[in-house]
Amino acid sequence: MTSTPPARTADTAAPGPAPRRLLAPDLSRGAMLLMIAAAYATVYAGSSFGADVSQLPLADRLTTFASALLLDNRAFPLFAILFGYWVARGTDRRSERDGSPRGAYIRLLRRAGALLLFGAVHAILVFPGEILSSYGIALLLVGWLLLLGSRALVVALCVLLAGSALVNTLLALAMAYSAELDPAALAGVPGYATVADWAGRILAYPVTLVFMVLGYPLLLLVVTGFLTGRLRLFEDVDRHRRTLHLLAAVGIAVSVGGALPAALTSVGVLGAGWATTGLLNGLQILTGVAGGLGYASLFTLIGTRVERRPGRLARALAAMGSRSLTFYLLHSVLVAVILHPELIGVGAHVGPFGAVAVAAGVWVLGLLGASALERAGRPGPLDALMRRLVDGPPRRGAATAPR
Repeated sequence: MTSTPPARTADTAAPGPAPRRLLAPDLSRGAMLLMIAAAYATVYAGSSFGADVSQLPLADRLTTFASALLLDNRAFPLFAILFGYWVARGTDRRSERDGSPRGAYIRLLRRAGALLLFGAVHAILVFPGEILSSYGIALLLVGWLLLLGSRALVVALCVLLAGSALVNTLLALAMAYSAELDPAALAGVPGYATVADWAGRILAYPVTLVFMVLGYPLLLLVVTGFLTGRLRLFEDVDRHRRTLHLLAAVGIAVSVGGALPAALTSVGVLGAGWATTGLLNGLQILTGVAGGLGYASLFTLIGTRVERRPGRLARALAAMGSRSLTFYLLHSVLVAVILHPELIGVGAHVGPFGAVAVAAGVWVLGLLGASALERAGRPGPLDALMRRLVDGPPRRGAATAPR
């Protein structure tokens, strides 16, 4: 989840203190983890994106409306852009240090393999719609662009924007048609009780992985992260402050405007057939790109202001954000255990509102756990494992650069 820059070794001199870690990116990731947990949780309550909830109680309709407007296909883009950003920063730093991009690209491929490994375990054991594996595939498909200049990234963005607009809309139409034929077909997650359940989980993994890469503008988002990383948009805030303000205002406005028709349709305020619903859902998904960039810019601006005098909540958010892989997976596991109908089973008795409340409670527990790890000076265990898989055992005297 997080992209850790290469360690700076000190083979000939005693290392100095580790550089100060940037607060704003970790704040973004910490807030983003709540958004992702909430988006996952509603699936266990039988409410997938685009589902008609017009017959549910008012609290559930309001929750679904707010989620479609602000969270659905917004947390995912925020995550993907930040992921691409820090992969680009780490790759560029290693290329500069080594004087050659070869080592940096090999490291990128190792990261892709590690993400596929983590994602496969998560998808089969916990949540089939998980996102780690799709990031691994994205690195394999577009990571080579980091060997090229910024102009190539701009060209790739234009091509991917056009391709995403077409492919994502067609798949949104296909999903809306499937939901018209069988409203329950796209909701829920597989069980655990039978051999068929486990076979379904295993066989669904590659299908879902392909759908996550093609059905959402994932490659566009990751390459957007690559380009913003080249510009150091979320680090060099003084230089890019006006741009960040513009991206936050315009990106979030476009995001909300693009999501509003689909949100109104889902709660029954607007009536639409499957074709119109599919087009509106496609618009909601595509404008999530602007939402992800807007949220990333907004959280960066907030983070740089809070960084001067961070309070307890800000420190807890940053502690979680710096261990985002660990807490992303922990949140997913706890949400599944509490809500899955074959485990504790709360999801069978609540709607979207109750599911989001469970996700929020899990996230608060995560904040407490992250704060405890921060006080103890310990990394997230899964983040440490990821670094070890990508970079190998840490060298003595290595220090970590800020992200």
